[in-house]
Amino acid sequence: MKPFLYNYKIFILIAFIIFQFQKLQSQEQKQFATLNEVLDFAKSKNHQFKTAEWQSKLAKLTSKTAIVNVLNPKVPTSIQLLNNINQQVSFLPGQIFGQPEGTFKQVTNGQQYVSTFNIQPQFDIFNLATIAQIKSAKTNQLLTENQNKINEQNLYEKINSVYCNILSFNTQKEIVSENIIIAKDILRIIQNKFNEGIARKQEVNEAEVNVISLQDKLEQIELNNNIQYQTLQLFLENEVQATLSENLWNYEKSNDVVSTQNNLQTENAKLQSQLLQQDYKSLKYQNLPVVSFISSFNWQNLSNDFSFAKNSTWIDYSYIGLKMSYDLPTTVTKYSNLKSKKIQLEIAKSNEEYTQKENENRNSQMVLEYEKALKQKENMTKIFALKKDNYEKNFNQFKENILPLDKLLISQNDMLVSKLNIVASLANISFNKNKIDINNKF
Repeated sequence: MKPFLYNYKIFILIAFIIFQFQKLQSQEQKQFATLNEVLDFAKSKNHQFKTAEWQSKLAKLTSKTAIVNVLNPKVPTSIQLLNNINQQVSFLPGQIFGQPEGTFKQVTNGQQYVSTFNIQPQFDIFNLATIAQIKSAKTNQLLTENQNKINEQNLYEKINSVYCNILSFNTQKEIVSENIIIAKDILRIIQNKFNEGIARKQEVNEAEVNVISLQDKLEQIELNNNIQYQTLQLFLENEVQATLSENLWNYEKSNDVVSTQNNLQTENAKLQSQLLQQDYKSLKYQNLPVVSFISSFNWQNLSNDFSFAKNSTWIDYSYIGLKMSYDLPTTVTKYSNLKSKKIQLEIAKSNEEYTQKENENRNSQMVLEYEKALKQKENMTKIFALKKDNYEKNFNQFKENILPLDKLLISQNDMLVSKLNIVASLANISFNKNKIDINNKF
């Protein structure tokens, strides 16, 4: 029995692997040349935008409901069929029926079969609390739309981060691959020198270690790049196998003067204050009288034979009028809710003022981060030029047996690090430039 279960589990595992492989193979390959292409595709596929669409529809429905709720129309309707098996007994003075004074006669009143149909249309004519809720619902709709924009912006910025990481890793792979070729050339030279008896075995080992270290660095970069691609795939709902074709070196000549005036956070805080203001008004107006139209239309059928008998009696009675209802301000819960909402409103106003300053600082900081990355790229480019010159001179001296191997390997590593620093600065430029562009979309 156990071998069968074991083989069955193996079969299930193999089938699952084949299914996942076929699913992966069936995915469409799609190449993206710019970040905007990725963002447009994400907007058409990512579940967050579908959720935002439903949230907007829900907010619109709430707004429409608030308008209808001003009248608060009600039409209570009831149908009742009764069979009075035991009629109510009344005791009347006996002298009415010729009996001695002080006696009572037992009398049964009413009809055995009573059928009633009742309809009571009514609606509010004047209710300030529900009128205030109309503006509250509209403000909530604007707040929902603004929050959806904030969520969209945050998603775009996350995609931007992953996008720039991939561009950076792609460029790092190229640079490390170039240095592996250089390292192998150094290993070849030192191996020849060792064969000629003019180099030590330790130097050959160090040159080989240098090659292995660079190959390991390349493997780590490729693994990190795969992780970033998987993250990007998730943002795209795994609809396609994405590849990015943009070259990070395109940002090498970036020197644009940029600015941003994004105010989504400020608008969000403002709308939150307005929403609390309307909620506060609605709670306050609940302490005012409500004037309503009321009416009642009734049809009753009475019979001692059966419900709706031929000889039954129909009675109609109706009324219309106005009603004013007023809840005396003695309810502790209402008072507590009103005071609590007032405090929340004061907090929201304070947050609105702070958010305004924070938003201005954020916009200014984005520009400074971009300018900082531009300046860093200039300095890293100068350093690389010097490190490269040092390496080339050291390499010539090494070939002429003037410079030891360890000095050459140090200069190669310095050149590699300096060029990778350029890549890091370019990635910062692309990230900050794209971040500003994203903010300017909203």
